[in-house]
Amino acid sequence: MDFQLIQSNIVVLANKHNPSIISKEWLSRNDIIEENIINFTHMPVASLVETTNYNLVVDQNRLQLSVKNLTPDTLKLLPQFIMKYMEKLPETPYIAIGYNYSYDIKLEQKLLKELLKLNDRKLTETFSEGYNIGMIVKFHFNNFNATLTLNPINSVKIIGDFNFQFESSSRNEMINKLFDHFETKQKTEEILRGLSSA
Repeated sequence: MDFQLIQSNIVVLANKHNPSIISKEWLSRNDIIEENIINFTHMPVASLVETTNYNLVVDQNRLQLSVKNLTPDTLKLLPQFIMKYMEKLPETPYIAIGYNYSYDIKLEQKLLKELLKLNDRKLTETFSEGYNIGMIVKFHFNNFNATLTLNPINSVKIIGDFNFQFESSSRNEMINKLFDHFETKQKTEEILRGLSSA
């Protein structure tokens, strides 16, 4: 099985973010994202910021910082930007933080069926020839509630979506969990390698 990371982001949920505070000047002055801003949109209910390497979207319930250009350096900076944001706005009632990773996985359906010990004949009778399967697995890792969703695209391609969520009413606890970002990414790769050798 071959796999490649195609998307990564961090989401911060709050009872009420203040998107009106987000501006090019505020981000620059507070060193939240230290890149030139190439697009900025401010609406009453949301702010959208695009740089060369990142997209930031903030609405009243959710902040999402996504990496556009996936490199070791851009991934490494992702939690640091979130930490700076949370430290500059300590009065925001944060409630959860989540890490999301999407992988393009080359895995033949036959191998996935063997891995899951599925009765192919029975499933063909139930559905039809040429059915594709996926799966959802929920697990715990480092106090994160985690989910892996394998969504079949065709008989040889699957999109694997990982979500690691940590809920807390303590901003400091959530900031401390930002140090687990590297370990969660390592865990995704460990799981995918484990599936390929099962």
